[in-house]
Amino acid sequence: MFQHSFTTSCLAAASDSHLPSTMLIVAVLNLREPDQTVEMVKCFSGQALADLFNELDRPYVEQAIVGVQLAISPQLNSSKRWSVEAVSDFARARVRSHGDEVLDIYAYRLASDALFTDNASVELADVLEWRTLYGASNGEGVCDSQLMAHQAWLSIVITTMVNAVNLPNEEDGVV
Repeated sequence: MFQHSFTTSCLAAASDSHLPSTMLIVAVLNLREPDQTVEMVKCFSGQALADLFNELDRPYVEQAIVGVQLAISPQLNSSKRWSVEAVSDFARARVRSHGDEVLDIYAYRLASDALFTDNASVELADVLEWRTLYGASNGEGVCDSQLMAHQAWLSIVITTMVNAVNLPNEEDGVV
């Protein structure tokens, strides 16, 4: 099994994290040494994630994305702590917004089937179109139970670390 490489800056939220926010934590494997360390890369938006996919979709690249996690701020998950969950489906979606406005945006289906866009949750009834760009599976497109178990474990580890980096020190009386 490989090791995961994290840095504090990788798990820190944007400086304006008092606003409801999300961030993507992407597991990137070095294909030259697949039994070694998996690096974690932070993306603050679906566009940044799409750019990373595009960057790594080249014949000469020696890295591959092996998992994507969405970190959800306390303001968006109705708790006092950040939560992290595996992204099972990354898509380009047309979503109904306020009134009749329709947005063409990146969206994420989580392992729990919850839907998010950058910095917002989405109701299934508001999704008009869904075009998958990435789906968590093995190489044949089948959901792999070992992969999903690893992603669930990784969610727990990243949740602990994201909260340690982004939440005020509760001992100081600040919550």
